[in-house]
Amino acid sequence: MEKIDGNENQPSGIVKSETMEIDKTETETETETETETETKTSTEIKIKTEAPTPTPTTTPTTTTTTTTTTTTPPTTTEIKIKNEAPTTTTTTTTTTTTTTPTTPTPTPTTTTPKTTTETTETKIKTEAPTSSTTTTATFKIPENNEELIKFTTEQRYEEGTIEYRNLIFRLESIESRLFKNAHIPTIVQLNSIKVCPRCILRFLNIKDFSTYQESLNTLSHLIQFLMFNQKQKDLNENKQKQKQEGEGEVVVENLKKYDPNTNERWNDFVCCCCLGILQDTNNRKLFLDEFLVKMKSSGYEFQNYSLAMTMPTSTSIREQSIWYYLVDSFPNVYSIDGKDESMVEIKEAVKWILGQIIGRQLFFQFKPSSDFRGNMQYIHEETKDDHQFLLTLQSTRGGGKRQRQSTKRIKVAMPDSSNHVNELLNNATKKEFELYGVVPPTPPKTKYSYDLSFKHEPIYLGGKYNKYVRDLSQAPWAYGDSSVQDLICKDIQETFKADSITFAASGREDVDVRMLGGGRPFFIEIVNPHRIFLKNQDFEKLESSVNDSTKDIKVSNLQLITKKETNMIKDSVGTKQKNYRCFIWTSRVLQPSDLDTLNNLKDIEIRQSTPIRVLHRRSLLTRNKKISKINATFVSPHFFMMDIINAQAGTYIKEFVHGDLGRTLPNIGLLLGNCEADILQLDVLDVDFDFPPKRK
Repeated sequence: MEKIDGNENQPSGIVKSETMEIDKTETETETETETETETKTSTEIKIKTEAPTPTPTTTPTTTTTTTTTTTTPPTTTEIKIKNEAPTTTTTTTTTTTTTTPTTPTPTPTTTTPKTTTETTETKIKTEAPTSSTTTTATFKIPENNEELIKFTTEQRYEEGTIEYRNLIFRLESIESRLFKNAHIPTIVQLNSIKVCPRCILRFLNIKDFSTYQESLNTLSHLIQFLMFNQKQKDLNENKQKQKQEGEGEVVVENLKKYDPNTNERWNDFVCCCCLGILQDTNNRKLFLDEFLVKMKSSGYEFQNYSLAMTMPTSTSIREQSIWYYLVDSFPNVYSIDGKDESMVEIKEAVKWILGQIIGRQLFFQFKPSSDFRGNMQYIHEETKDDHQFLLTLQSTRGGGKRQRQSTKRIKVAMPDSSNHVNELLNNATKKEFELYGVVPPTPPKTKYSYDLSFKHEPIYLGGKYNKYVRDLSQAPWAYGDSSVQDLICKDIQETFKADSITFAASGREDVDVRMLGGGRPFFIEIVNPHRIFLKNQDFEKLESSVNDSTKDIKVSNLQLITKKETNMIKDSVGTKQKNYRCFIWTSRVLQPSDLDTLNNLKDIEIRQSTPIRVLHRRSLLTRNKKISKINATFVSPHFFMMDIINAQAGTYIKEFVHGDLGRTLPNIGLLLGNCEADILQLDVLDVDFDFPPKRK
């Protein structure tokens, strides 16, 4: 390599510009693309010009022309041009001209001073063919370091570099950990039919998460690395064998090193097994960036997540086809029925790859049982009919004696569903599969597409409500009147940004019955909520929103509860107790002493048949209920107030008063001397059920 420097002892303000003439026929400047394949002579020259600090002036510069006659094979010349100026930058025009030999002639060069400091260095590769034409190439220097690096370097693994050492170390580490006893011929066989690296890991039953998370480039090197090492070992073993058998002189060589620059490119085919799904899973441009953006902008609040995936049915067909191919190739290693136990599912591999990436990028933890789920449906139009041969096979078995059909209702899977295809696969023998199907499968020409949607499992909001009016039902009626449910839930769905809500309470009061005291426990199932993180002030705001909008009801103690806690309401049906107050009329004229009969009663056991008023919606049964105590207060000869203490859940209080035409025994009319009694007003004073717990 020649390096021609400007004279650094020149007077102030003078820059010497050197122009070289090379005895070649043509000079072509090459940046990153390759030129034609004809024989060329490559030259590498370094030219360095420097401008001192003093005041810049315009001075003619003598250009020296050097003539070189070349008769040797093609050589490579590197040109480096560097301008440096501490306080001022001088712009120098440097021209490389190739002509026939001439005598040097002076050429004036004008330099123009600038006020900025600039240091630029570039590497330019020139190629000169052997033709007789003459051209002039002017070289442009990149203006920033980033462009300079792109301009002067080529992405290759040079032996001894950090990148090279890191790659080889990583490959050797994975090999020593996971592939000591691996069946390398399987890798060779799968590689030959265009199975991607991650699917090869699946067929080898490798379950190391971190290996699946490696880049596709690293994994492709790993496959080539394993095959290369095995080939080298086999060659040396053969030579050792020949040496032992005395077949002349055999030189046993040391194992050659793997050269990553000879690795095949893995982006020029679609995997014949996963249809490209595992090839792209951690590819930022083709899949990952879009997936992360969709997940981040889904509009949901969540702490962790899980993934539910629907794969094309053709992936099951192709996995089975490759498995039979391996069984035929290596019958001593693979068995016909061993696929399910000896292979990693494609869904699991996708989860292993995406789990860590989403955790790092979005700080969300993967949890298989998470309430927030991403639903991924993979679609592959090109192979959607891969299973048709199984339907044909099924139809060929349809002959023979017709079997009697069962009259029981059974679930029938759709012909194209995964369950149906897997059932057909299980019913097909290896011989039938190979006869009607394709073994091994052919690589597809197109990749998959996918739909991504998100869903959050229901969350539950618990609380208590009071009702202060006698014309409000708990649930809405058909004709659209207001209800307790409507008043409570009117802001819930909007607050949680949910798809829908469902209201449930611990029992119900009639439309004309008030709910007083501490209130009746209830919970609301919130379906597919987008918002789940609420603070105490948010619940207080919800309570105020309901309570300020109406005087008919009041809600309190709102809080999020678990699904398990909602079962407490269902399980408390036979255990909780309630207190009531009712205003009663009797046909008999009463004295205050007549009520002593009621006040002296303890642990009253009653038998109630299903009331006539609810018989249209309840089954006809006789229920045994219990009331702990009665406190009756005289009001007037035909009216008195009665408190019922600790009535068992499910007791029909109205029927206990008037008897329901003798369907409830005993009743108040019977206890007061066989008179008529009727209930005029009824209030629920308390529900003895501590739910939900007091909000913290």
